[in-house]
Amino acid sequence: MDFLDKLNKQQRAAVTAGNGPILVVAGPGSGKTRVLTQRIAYLIAEEGVRPWQILAVTFTNKAAKEMQERVKRLLPDQAIEGIMLGTFHSICGRILRREAEHLPIQSNFVIFDTDDQERVVKSVIRELNINEKLYRPASVHAAISRAKNELIYVEHYPTTTYRDEMVKRVYAEYQKRLVASNAVDFDDMLLYTAKLLEDNPSVRDKYAQRFRHVLVDEFQDTNLAQYALVKELA
Repeated sequence: MDFLDKLNKQQRAAVTAGNGPILVVAGPGSGKTRVLTQRIAYLIAEEGVRPWQILAVTFTNKAAKEMQERVKRLLPDQAIEGIMLGTFHSICGRILRREAEHLPIQSNFVIFDTDDQERVVKSVIRELNINEKLYRPASVHAAISRAKNELIYVEHYPTTTYRDEMVKRVYAEYQKRLVASNAVDFDDMLLYTAKLLEDNPSVRDKYAQRFRHVLVDEFQDTNLAQYALVKELA
């Protein structure tokens, strides 16, 4: 392939590496995203991998769009149709809508943005008669978000202090309201997908068998929930 001629020795080695786990360690501006997109093209054009057997994940919409554009410049549209490429949240959203029968929400769920989330938390704090000056909505919301990113459901939220107990009360009611609204927050998208794959072997196996190659841009930035997703799918 012509584009391989433009790679240096290390980049070429990463793009053409065989099957199995591959970790690319390089500094900023060294072409990691370029290597990832060119590996996608190499797998399809040279290794005969079907596009729908590739999952490529990144962190931001901007990075996902850039990856898509780069792959399109390397291969014709029909050759890449079916690739699942996007952010962690967009990938999780697609999986959750397809597998909603296993979830406490329906497939047409809505996604609450940060303002929506803090509005609900603030409402819960007030209705539970919790002192809003001591338990600021933004702070409580941040604690709930951290718990979800550590795969901690409300029933397992640790309560070693009185503050923890208050946060757990808010967390429980907050989650009930999301479900009642057929809504998720951004953290739920990761949490629900991780639990879906862990609790449903048939669902996990379906995706694990589909995705022969799982490529993650900026893997070092993954949190526990994101790492769990990659581990289940790889």
